[in-house]
Amino acid sequence: MTTLSIDSGDLKVIESFAKLGVITDATTNPLFVAQAGQSGDPTYTALVDESIASAMKTASSPDDITALAMDTLAVNLGAKISTLVPGFVSTEVDPRLSFDVDASVEKGRRIIALYEER
Repeated sequence: MTTLSIDSGDLKVIESFAKLGVITDATTNPLFVAQAGQSGDPTYTALVDESIASAMKTASSPDDITALAMDTLAVNLGAKISTLVPGFVSTEVDPRLSFDVDASVEKGRRIIALYEER
């Protein structure tokens, strides 16, 4: 069996392909998260607002608010995507960390912890 995964942050596009039954999994990444946050669409605006509010409450320092808000937004978007596809949702870490193993692992663990909290 072939498994098709959609690589998008557009919830309407993901939903349309999921309803056709042609995809099972989805991937989202920091670019899609940023695009969603800037779209002005009320669905994404609510996700951004929730992410910022959460980060402001739980960030370990003022410098961490933006990074935590972006991670939380990625998780919020991934959680929403998981309601649309029957399979797995992959949330990628920032590609700028690709040559820093420790930072990649730390970011991955934070994203996992945020999913667990949800």
